[in-house]
Amino acid sequence: MKSIVVLGGPLDLIPADFFVQIKHKKISDPTLKVIGVDHGNIALLNNNIVPDVSVGDYDSLSYPEQQKLEANVSDIRYAKTEKDFTDSEFGINVAIADFKSSEVLVYGSTGGRIDHFLVNLFTFLKPEFRGVAERIKLVDQQNYIEFFNPGRYTIKRKPEYKYLAFVNLMATDKLTIEDAKYTLQDYSVDYPVSWSSNEFVKETASFSFASGFVAVIYSKDLAK
Repeated sequence: MKSIVVLGGPLDLIPADFFVQIKHKKISDPTLKVIGVDHGNIALLNNNIVPDVSVGDYDSLSYPEQQKLEANVSDIRYAKTEKDFTDSEFGINVAIADFKSSEVLVYGSTGGRIDHFLVNLFTFLKPEFRGVAERIKLVDQQNYIEFFNPGRYTIKRKPEYKYLAFVNLMATDKLTIEDAKYTLQDYSVDYPVSWSSNEFVKETASFSFASGFVAVIYSKDLAK
């Protein structure tokens, strides 16, 4: 089962055809779950998509928006404003724990306040999320971010993205990048580095590392 989690980030950073694609995916895959997080629920409802589950403390919703949410969504889960977890963690946890999703695509997690983006990015360093991080992807108009625990991996080129980056989010040992424009061999570092602006040279590239935690970012420039 797959889930889509929609956060409250700027709508102009969400892929242009995103809401249309959700409707098509729900028709072709009735098991697909859509989870709205805080103001992300309003973006969904404004595009005639009713979330399967809504979560959050809803502190960003106006009174009319709160009424709209309660009138349309049958499964609404409330969190206190002061809590030890973020609304985005709440939504992702529903996808993983409740729906047992094998893949979770998260939209609206980037842009706007940089502290919010960093919270979303660093979520997967937490012990309770590290074990499931490889199921979760952060997606916006320019970027597709995946997460990896130690091991060896072969990734496929995505034609819509020109660039490839490897970002170790913590101390990492023996990072090796192969079959890419820029390679790396057994590199160990004790602080985060963004190995950016790499590119595929064929349909796949491989990388490995012995310890640490790595984000792989597919990205592209937007047409002007």
